[in-house]
Amino acid sequence: MDGLWKRVRHEKADDSSSSGSQTDSSVGPAPGGAPAAPKNIGIFSATAMGISLMIGSGIFSTPASVLRLVGTPAMALVLWALGAVISFGGGMAFIELGLMYRRNGGTMRFLAHAFPKPKLLAAYLFAWVMVVCIRPGAIAANGPVIGKYWLYAAGVKDDGGWKSRGIGFGCITFVTGINILSARWSLRLINLLTVVKIVVILIIVITGIVAAAGGIDIEHNDNWSRGFRGTSNDARAYSSALTKVFWAYDGFTNLVYSLGELRRPERNLPWSIGSAVGIVGFLYIMANVAFFLVVPFDVAVGSDEILAAEFTFRVFGTSVGKIALPVFIGLSVLGAICAQTYGVSRLLDSANEVGFVPYGRRICGNNRRLGTPVNSLVIGYALTMLYLLAPPPGKVFDLLVDFVQWSTWLFYGLAAAGAIVLRFTKPSHPLRTFRAFHPLNGLFILFCIYITVFPFVPPKGGDHDVPYPFYLSPLLGLLTTLAGIVPWYFRLTWWPKKTGVSLVRWIEDEDTADTRAGAGGGSGSRGPSGDEERAADGDAQVGALVHGVPAKTDSS
Repeated sequence: MDGLWKRVRHEKADDSSSSGSQTDSSVGPAPGGAPAAPKNIGIFSATAMGISLMIGSGIFSTPASVLRLVGTPAMALVLWALGAVISFGGGMAFIELGLMYRRNGGTMRFLAHAFPKPKLLAAYLFAWVMVVCIRPGAIAANGPVIGKYWLYAAGVKDDGGWKSRGIGFGCITFVTGINILSARWSLRLINLLTVVKIVVILIIVITGIVAAAGGIDIEHNDNWSRGFRGTSNDARAYSSALTKVFWAYDGFTNLVYSLGELRRPERNLPWSIGSAVGIVGFLYIMANVAFFLVVPFDVAVGSDEILAAEFTFRVFGTSVGKIALPVFIGLSVLGAICAQTYGVSRLLDSANEVGFVPYGRRICGNNRRLGTPVNSLVIGYALTMLYLLAPPPGKVFDLLVDFVQWSTWLFYGLAAAGAIVLRFTKPSHPLRTFRAFHPLNGLFILFCIYITVFPFVPPKGGDHDVPYPFYLSPLLGLLTTLAGIVPWYFRLTWWPKKTGVSLVRWIEDEDTADTRAGAGGGSGSRGPSGDEERAADGDAQVGALVHGVPAKTDSS
């Protein structure tokens, strides 16, 4: 007991050392003077972080399933376009929030400011599920996907699933190592693989159009001439189809977890998120047009996850369709893992900074020599390995990684609702330089409600095709989210009562920093150059106040 109390007193001293000062270390660098994150992210890398996570295996594996569910290529195209519009509405909300709170952590900070009561519960639960299940589960799910495609290209069978996991293990380890060694090289890898993704999809789009124009000898079909004849009217089918569409669009929020490293956020954040959604939406729509120009309807609906391979087989022949394309799809998924790893490590580091994790302030911040959040990357890697290696192969593994989607859309919708709440609770926020369009934001919120409620509705004809109940996956997501209430209570309620240390004061400190930053640009400037100067000065004030050092000001 004496040893335990000594550790408690040690942590109390660690926490309370910041509570009495004007610059709370909960929003600054780690104790010990770990350097603040450098501004590594420019507009190209910022856009690539969104595109790289959005374009994974989804566009190559889901179009056939969407077609089968809705009945016609025309209606499938409508859903893909609707996905772009709704994602853009959500993206606008995250742009508004990101410019108001320009620090690493993103959605965690947005929820803390929008819903501070009771004791930052919404923000804590988001950080909990994001770090404990959403990102580790998603990375662990993507790892074996790379293995499956590369083994397929090599002509190797993987009946047990462990070969795919082995390749996934190697890829995740490689990506984590790059992130530990260099943030700049991590971003360069994301940029490179993003270019690869875009080139692959552009090749599909261009060759599909050339084939339809008669430049390539293919079998002609009536996919587009049939219009909407035969379109499904089953509401459950549309819900499943939309879930698959939005799984492919997920990722446009990835940049917000690294906002503290973004250069010129007033320009780069709107352009990067807007461009990511716009570019991906256009590529997805045109890729579907190309798929259905080349692949006949009966073949397409039965191709499941290999529609893209069927397309390239018909256009280029066996070598490209069965070897080259799977290799590039594996690289596409590898890019998604790179973006996921970079973003979640910054979120975990921010959760440590603000005191959500016991003793977290001792391990947060960038390593002095490497300039990367090494501790957060190692913790995230260990959690990912649990998801990758612990579950047995087969449907049990699929179930454990599928449930992460439920919590993802729950907190996406809650954050978008927070943008509306903050418009009323903080109408004059000094850093709100962008305003989301409420009707589009509302459409995004409605979709998030729909996608979190509808999975609990029984499917027609029962759930005999799967070895577990239909509600088990969303139920696991719900239970995992609610499980976070236990550590939240002990950390943000019991611990402060016992020690007298406030773990919510950082909200007030950040509001003070934002107010000073908004007022720091002066009032006499006019024109574009004056706006840019005020933005740069405001960003400098925010960075200085957040990291606990005085901002430089012009003495004149």
